Amino acid sequence: MRKYILLAAAFLMIGSAYAQKVVNRTGDVFTKGVRTSNVTLVQEGGLMKVAMDIDYAAASVEKKESLDIVPYLTDGTHTKELPALGLYGSNRYWKYVREHHTSARTFKLYNTKKAPATEHYTASVPYEKWMDNCQLLLKQTSRGCCNTTLGQGVETLASYLKQEFRFAPDFQYVQPVAEAVKNRAEQGEAYLSYAVGKSAVVENFQNNAAEINKILDFVKVLKDNPEEYKVKGIALKGFASPDGSYSVNEKLAKARTESLKGVISKALGTKEIPVSTSYVAEDWDGVCRWIEASSLDKKDEILAIVKGSLSPDAKDKKLASAFPVQYKQIKGECYPALRRASYVVDYEVVPYVDVNQIKAKINSNPKDLSLNEFFMAANSCQAGSPEFCDIMEKALAQYPSNEIAILNAANSAMGSGNMARAGELLSKLPDGGRSNQAPYFTYAKAVYQALNKNYAKAAQMFASIKDKVPQAAKALEQIQKADVLKSVSE
Repeated sequence: MRKYILLAAAFLMIGSAYAQKVVNRTGDVFTKGVRTSNVTLVQEGGLMKVAMDIDYAAASVEKKESLDIVPYLTDGTHTKELPALGLYGSNRYWKYVREHHTSARTFKLYNTKKAPATEHYTASVPYEKWMDNCQLLLKQTSRGCCNTTLGQGVETLASYLKQEFRFAPDFQYVQPVAEAVKNRAEQGEAYLSYAVGKSAVVENFQNNAAEINKILDFVKVLKDNPEEYKVKGIALKGFASPDGSYSVNEKLAKARTESLKGVISKALGTKEIPVSTSYVAEDWDGVCRWIEASSLDKKDEILAIVKGSLSPDAKDKKLASAFPVQYKQIKGECYPALRRASYVVDYEVVPYVDVNQIKAKINSNPKDLSLNEFFMAANSCQAGSPEFCDIMEKALAQYPSNEIAILNAANSAMGSGNMARAGELLSKLPDGGRSNQAPYFTYAKAVYQALNKNYAKAAQMFASIKDKVPQAAKALEQIQKADVLKSVSE
């Protein structure tokens, strides 16, 4: 009796689903002289498909012997036999035929004298969940007279591990439209001191020089760089506090603003930069903001007076009489801070085309850049790289309400794996809409859903825009091809 080696199959642990990976055995199988090669084990749709080449040329089966060859799938718990093969010696073959043996399984029988040298074997069985992690094994059983088992061999041919499907997104960044003219405005406030009852701005009085230089220093930077900037004008607005009569405050606010204009115009030494003025006689809005931020007792009642319909003089008088303690604090802490001048410097910035210059501006003076220029700089980097994401975030910081800036920053966040940040940003984008960018908002939100494994919802969103965003059709096909929609719904 020949000696046989019993080959035991080693089974893999059950893994997660949604994409396939086939690990084929290296080298040929040899048991009882039957060789297999080119083994494949793949899932296609609802079927598990097996294919291999079988070589019978070296098989050794005597006249009264038989060799049953049974491929089967197993995960260690479940087993599914595939159509079996039989290689029978001439005596045993005719005995089998005479007795009309039947088998519960599909069985292809060969007489060793007439067996083909090779055969391409294929088989398919309905795919079952346990096959997510299974092996293809080949069992060969040799029998002699009286159906005595002479030996048995089991060999692992291939392993199938269905790995988790990972959606591969194609992020769609939207290039902003370049600004035709890059108009900018620098805003600030100057807190000036005045001699009692006077409206003239005295430059060397208290801290006035430093406050005036807030305006002049900025304008000087613009004037000294004419290749980049063009100053278009300066707008001054004077404010007075509510203490005293409204008519006096109105005159003071107007006169003080005009006086500041004279000082600024003289310091500029040019009439090419227009300086305009306006004023607010009593800044009750400022009073309201101060009280709301304060910890004053009874501030709701005080705010009711401030926001009420009384005349300015009547408001101030009622505050003083109804809430003397609080009014003293308001007059001492709030009113002085209201005596100020706000300024707006309007200027124009040249467009930048050199990426290195743009990157330098991002770090030194980002407000000079258009959103399109930020995009140009980001586009020069590897998409998803730390530098790319940093530029997209800085663009958003400069244009926090711009939907394209929000969209691009959300895409870069998803690209870097920061899904929390992406979700936060995408929630700021509208659903639908008629703008040209609206389908791209939906696309980005669909990508977000797919990356979070909400495939059914993602597929629905991709389907709604596939005629408007070509990448949506491809994304939908990717999800459908991975066959995950049914798995999710179940």
